[in-house]
Amino acid sequence: MWPLLRRISLRDYIGAPGRLALMLGGIAMGVALIAALGIINASVLANFRASLERAAGRAALQVVLGTGEVGFDERVRETVAKDPDVENAFGLVRGTLVRADAPEDVLQLFGVDLGSDAIDAYDVRAADDVDTLVVMNDLRSVLVTGEWARRRGVEVGDTVRFAGPSGIVELHVRGLLRPEGLATVFGGSLAIMDLPAAQRLLGKDGRVDQVDVLLRGHGRAARVAERLARVLPGSLRVERPRFRGERFERVVGAFQAMLDGLSLLCLLAGIFIVYNTTATAVTERARDLAILIAVGADRRAIRRLLLCESALLGVLASVVGVAIGVGLSRVLLGLVSQSMGVIYQTRFTVDRFTLGWEQVAAYVALGTVSAVIAAMVPARKASGLDPLELMRPDFRERLAITAADRVLVGWGVVLLGATWVSVWLEDRTRSVAWGNMAGTLLWLSAVFFAIPLMGAICRLLRVWLPRTLGIEGRMAAESLGRSPGRTGVTAAVIALSLTLAITVSAVATSFRESERDWFILAGDLVVSSVSTEGGWLETPLAGEVEDVLRGVPGVAGVETYRALEGQELGDARIAVVALSRGFLATPQLRRSIVVGDADAAVSAVADGDAVLVSDNLADRLRVGVGDVLDVPTPAGAEAMRIAGVVTADFSGDQGAVLMGRERFAAAWGDRRVSHFNVFLLPGADADAVRDAVARALAGRWLVKILTVPQTLAYHQGMVDRAFVFTWAIQLLVVAVTLAGIFDLLLTQIIERRQELGVFRAIGADAPKVARGVRIEAGVIGFAGAALGAVLAVGTSLIWVRVNFRILIGYVLGFHFPLATATWCIALASGVAVIAGELAARKALRQPVLDALRCE
Repeated sequence: MWPLLRRISLRDYIGAPGRLALMLGGIAMGVALIAALGIINASVLANFRASLERAAGRAALQVVLGTGEVGFDERVRETVAKDPDVENAFGLVRGTLVRADAPEDVLQLFGVDLGSDAIDAYDVRAADDVDTLVVMNDLRSVLVTGEWARRRGVEVGDTVRFAGPSGIVELHVRGLLRPEGLATVFGGSLAIMDLPAAQRLLGKDGRVDQVDVLLRGHGRAARVAERLARVLPGSLRVERPRFRGERFERVVGAFQAMLDGLSLLCLLAGIFIVYNTTATAVTERARDLAILIAVGADRRAIRRLLLCESALLGVLASVVGVAIGVGLSRVLLGLVSQSMGVIYQTRFTVDRFTLGWEQVAAYVALGTVSAVIAAMVPARKASGLDPLELMRPDFRERLAITAADRVLVGWGVVLLGATWVSVWLEDRTRSVAWGNMAGTLLWLSAVFFAIPLMGAICRLLRVWLPRTLGIEGRMAAESLGRSPGRTGVTAAVIALSLTLAITVSAVATSFRESERDWFILAGDLVVSSVSTEGGWLETPLAGEVEDVLRGVPGVAGVETYRALEGQELGDARIAVVALSRGFLATPQLRRSIVVGDADAAVSAVADGDAVLVSDNLADRLRVGVGDVLDVPTPAGAEAMRIAGVVTADFSGDQGAVLMGRERFAAAWGDRRVSHFNVFLLPGADADAVRDAVARALAGRWLVKILTVPQTLAYHQGMVDRAFVFTWAIQLLVVAVTLAGIFDLLLTQIIERRQELGVFRAIGADAPKVARGVRIEAGVIGFAGAALGAVLAVGTSLIWVRVNFRILIGYVLGFHFPLATATWCIALASGVAVIAGELAARKALRQPVLDALRCE
């Protein structure tokens, strides 16, 4: 093959650099997106796993409740320490601190027993000698990393005002931590306090978030874990630190599967771009291939030549795609980690970039295989034709897809049926693989439908265009009708690329609009902390804030909402929501109950006899009214009867259990509040009351006070943050689409330059020929864009109503992004017309005699 590749293929591609660039770009961009998202997934998980391991120190086992900072009785540590194989056990609490004068500056706070061996176990050491007794005797002492102190201009001995759940406090910086062990977690934005001081500051008196266990010897972890599991409450897990990382990987695995599904669709669009470009390349070289066959070249050798070309180009394009993906991942890494933090209510800090040679090899192999698959059909057709047929003027039509319309429609219907079956299987098995299969089959069906659709359009245009646009219209109609197979595939490529952009927008729009009905938007004002735990949910405040709010003039009542993330129920990571009695009686909550009697359900929950569950939790666990859930609490699992199912609840991505505040406080020992919903007296001025609330809380708590519209805007902004990375993907897809439309149409029209020369030779003037070309290009662009909008409806429905519900957990209402779809149609059509204009100018620059000589 090498002599043929060097003497024929290399020469042809050097002579057509534009076509070569498109072939490389189509696969490269598809591989780039897959590589970028794959690198991001690996980097996020690797960094989170490393953070867990560094936070665990030398611990061989950890005792935890769920995946969040829920807290349980600190006396568990004493029980653990009694095991004969346990050398030591340390309690630890976690939380966040916010600088009072810079709310965007958030520190992760760890509380450890500085008077024990925990300092050595976690490698917590100050850069200079620090008197541990002084730190322990001052409940406002804090140690911060040297990196954070340098960034903020803080020195040892300084006093810094921080806001926490218990209010604003002044903390004394007693030392700077060395960049090792626990101090390397969260990119240096970390603070260490003595355990009792941290418990008091975070409102977790008598509770810890985890117990880290050091063993006396190696190889005993499994036996110790079994013994501890028998003596500890059943809701607590005893596991190795690395297993916590694996469990969290399962939590965020659904999000990563969503990214993989989007990148797979992008690669599929890239395959069709390469197919169309490869078919055009083979068409341009058909006569060269005919000469080779005529002088005795083996047809199988010609087929192998074309496939080898595609394989080499696929390798080159994939290497380029991986390189682009590396750069793209560096741009998107922060956006994706931010998005995951918003959705999963945790703080992701990614300070290490992960890319292995096995990943690179997998991406290159994927791109190469895609290029070969794209080239198989045109290679087979070109090598199978008779040399004399390849020399005929209509040889282009003979290389195009010539299957009967009824056959293509039949296959399209079969693929639509297979799409429906895949969606049904996805819903039954909750398998992401079936969801990705459904999207792929739907896209393939569009390709089969596109060719008959373009044929039908061409038949209509043959009548309509000449009547309305004269000779230019007739030129365009005849050209389009000559090869509906090729124009159909071109339209399908445009449709697939735009569909991905519209689908991404549909998911974000549906999430945004669905959240408008969230029932926490009750009352007139909403008071909450300025800081969050990493997502949209604000850090809880002390319950005593309620007493202050009730004493403000103009306030009729205060209702409370508390969401506790990180609980595990079965295989789901859920939120437990505590609602005050008045909150349960609000019309918003009653309207949200979609299963069960609203009045009876509210009464039972208010009395502490039952709970409500969100619709996504009911769907995931297949439970309903009357069923009993064993919900893990710090003291053990507690049986809770379901009295109703609520919709439009976004407290937890995998679902939420809603109960009365008193029942929650009794089970979890926690009366902190996420939101205080303030109801005003009739006639009270909201702005005046807000100012009064701000004065009452000033200097004691760092809060934000929002009206209901402002609260909605806050949540909408968080949704935008969660999906901000998808806009980058959407822009990338649109850029690839525009390049594909431009080059495909340019190549397709330039190959007819001899035909255009003949038109001019027989008397057609250049402006009319140019207008005919623009009309042809505009029809292809508009048809592809319109098909893409229709296809996007089906793809968006699958993603919003099925894929997103199963992958992420939220149940969304479908909202089609009409503005985005309109913009995409206009953009694709406009670019097509521009491509036609440039193609016409280039073709018309060829002298007429040269065109006749070629003919």
